Amino acid sequence: MPRYRLYAHRNSYAMTTHLLLEELAVDYDIVWFNVHEPDQFPPEFLQLNPHGRVPVLLTPHGPVYESAATMVYLAECHGSQYLPSCTGQQRALAFQWLFYLMSTFQPEVLIQFHPEKYFPTNKAMQDSLKKSSLKNLQLIWEAFEQALDPGPYFLGDDYSLCDMLFIMQAVWEENQPPTFYNLPNISRMMRKVLARPTVKTILRIHQVEHLVDFAKVR
Repeated sequence: MPRYRLYAHRNSYAMTTHLLLEELAVDYDIVWFNVHEPDQFPPEFLQLNPHGRVPVLLTPHGPVYESAATMVYLAECHGSQYLPSCTGQQRALAFQWLFYLMSTFQPEVLIQFHPEKYFPTNKAMQDSLKKSSLKNLQLIWEAFEQALDPGPYFLGDDYSLCDMLFIMQAVWEENQPPTFYNLPNISRMMRKVLARPTVKTILRIHQVEHLVDFAKVR
């Protein structure tokens, strides 16, 4: 039996954990299903994550869910260079950006995809929410642009979990601000990350290679 099992929906946040599994070259398999169709859930899925979301990573120590948590777990279990192991500024920055990506960036991204979760029957309010959220996203992308100076990665010269977690959200055109063309540090970083063979593999497996075009990386 593989060491890890990933429960995943294609073109979802499961891509983040999937990418790290590939980067680490560890033994794993994947249980694919449609997370938006509860009748298609694997029988054990809600026992592993009662919130019914992906990714869920089944490990030798038990299940772990939430993207950043699965990635920190894997990085620390495998002595990974993708997360600074020593206390100090680099490790603090890694956690700062991991938390920011999940607690500040992700909620706004999800609004762009699913405003109906907040206003199930009111299309006007859904549109208003998306418009307001996009303004918040503009400020967030500007914060990323500043953080990537001098870059090229969130941790300077070191490619890390932060870059993996960012790139798997950044390729979704829906959350890209109107000023995307005017964010050279982000574009430089995305070009470097999207050129990685592992990233290309994940985009292919999740059948979203076209998203690189939408990301307008030049």
